[in-house]
Amino acid sequence: MRLIVGIRVKNHITPESREPRFGLVRQALSALERVQPWPAANTTQALQWVPGKGRTAVIYRSNEPESVPERGGWLGNKQRCWAWTGVMGADTVAALRGHDVDRGTIDDPIWDGIGSFATLGATPDTLAAYTNTHRSEAMYWIDLPDALVISNSAAALSLMRNGGKVEPSRLGIAGFIMHGLPITDTVPFLGVQLVPAGAKISGGAAANIAVTHDPGASEFAARPYAERVDSLADSLVSYARMLSNGVESVAAAATGGKDSRLVISALHAAGVGFSTYTNGLPESGEAHVGKSVAKLLGIEHVTQVPRTTTGKSGKQVIAAEPERQAWQTLRSTGGLGNAFTVLPNPSQQHVSPLKKANFGGQGGEIIRGGFLRYMEADAPSADRTLDILTRYWTNNRDLLQPFAQEAVLADFRPIFDSRWSDPGRTLFEGYITNRTGRWLATMRHGESVVAPHATLLINNQLVRRLKTFSTEEMRSEKVSHSLMSRLAPGVQDLPFFRDRWAFEKAGPSGFYDPNGWDARAPHTAHEQPRANFNWRSVYGRDLSGFFKSYILGDANSALFDVVDRRAVERMLGGRQYRAPAAWALFSAQYSLNGGWLSAEEPRQVEVVEIEVPD
Repeated sequence: MRLIVGIRVKNHITPESREPRFGLVRQALSALERVQPWPAANTTQALQWVPGKGRTAVIYRSNEPESVPERGGWLGNKQRCWAWTGVMGADTVAALRGHDVDRGTIDDPIWDGIGSFATLGATPDTLAAYTNTHRSEAMYWIDLPDALVISNSAAALSLMRNGGKVEPSRLGIAGFIMHGLPITDTVPFLGVQLVPAGAKISGGAAANIAVTHDPGASEFAARPYAERVDSLADSLVSYARMLSNGVESVAAAATGGKDSRLVISALHAAGVGFSTYTNGLPESGEAHVGKSVAKLLGIEHVTQVPRTTTGKSGKQVIAAEPERQAWQTLRSTGGLGNAFTVLPNPSQQHVSPLKKANFGGQGGEIIRGGFLRYMEADAPSADRTLDILTRYWTNNRDLLQPFAQEAVLADFRPIFDSRWSDPGRTLFEGYITNRTGRWLATMRHGESVVAPHATLLINNQLVRRLKTFSTEEMRSEKVSHSLMSRLAPGVQDLPFFRDRWAFEKAGPSGFYDPNGWDARAPHTAHEQPRANFNWRSVYGRDLSGFFKSYILGDANSALFDVVDRRAVERMLGGRQYRAPAAWALFSAQYSLNGGWLSAEEPRQVEVVEIEVPD
């Protein structure tokens, strides 16, 4: 995990003036002390780049052990400094070594860089930050009267902007509740803004604040389809080798779906030695399918069964601690996450990325076309696009007060309105930027503390080139199927768990082997009551009762400025229970209560027992 803050005082402040620049540095250090998820003893790098004469300053902290240059995170000398989050390809790292941020020649190597990263660079007079085309590594910024401040911590910027307090944004909270995670560009902290995807925000002699955008990889679009697919496959293989280079142990999740299977196919094609695993009970349909993939490729597979205990009823239960889980997740994500996703305690010492790499399928929906995968037969239309976006992005709309619903829908408006010019691109690129990118930027980093997490399918260069494919090519998961067939022939024919390739859901397709359609019938688990068990998703009186008490217990919470209390009570009551919505409300309330700002893990928390099916 890394924290970066960049400061540039505006042009009306002379380079010789110590203030307000040095005062802002002190504010940034104070803010970082409060939001840093790890204890000071675990800090491995604490660097400051503050020229004696100039307008800029950069502060950088990390708890990651030294590993490889691609994860180094920092380059600096008297003339310039660079800091980045995530993993950056060796060619881009080399380009940073020889370029200042105020030279436009550095833009292209960053725009087309391999990896998943956000970058901040400075010279004494210029500050700039870049995001990838998918924005899975976020940068935020605030516009102060005397300075532009950029950071990958929205909470740190909120503290700096509001005199040491985290000030919530009602619109940001409502957007979070609407979908369960941040999805629009509005941040849940008032006055903190999100740098757009594939963009550069800068401050320099020409302008105090300027935003420019990646021009894209349009030259790639002229190549034949098969050649472009081969190029994407080669990019996946190269990135798989880069992420696993020098790593002692490599593991990949093997679920019943398509994205983890694509990751396994790429690792196999790259010649990486790795094992696979599935989380769940032995009867899980996911485990059954995961085993079949591993068997075909001759790879080790294990099922990781959740730990259970004997409950008060004498039955096997999972003993959950939602409040501790919320502290861990929100502490790791800077107050932005959803505790439905269990992140480890960030106070633990960060393991070396060279000990183990854990590959997941996150980002695979992009290669499957985003929301375009739902357009199996009909060409995208403006009405159909709006229907899909509202169905999947406003799933908790009924829990918001009417004015909050209207405000969030207005916040969606730029995305919704883009459907009039090209409804297919809205379904594809909106998913990249505001669904996958926003989710990963919010949630991914805490996972790496105890098991370095590798998101192979979130490769900036690959996604940038993928965006040049036509709407027709990206429909119905055809590109993902072509990639899998190229990387590990035969794997694409194994059944999925309760799913098919989108292009053949309605029946045999001329796109691929119509005669084999019956053999690819989905694996089901209807006769196995334990096959779908996920304790976070099931309804139980104890867990629902805990949520009721915590969410509804503070009538003065800012949460009730945007949510409808009665609607929440009905949803938590049983028949209308929706687990993701319940966890989102709980997480928002926990964030507003500020418990995640405490460096101390909560000691006395309620234990909730969830029975495991017989």
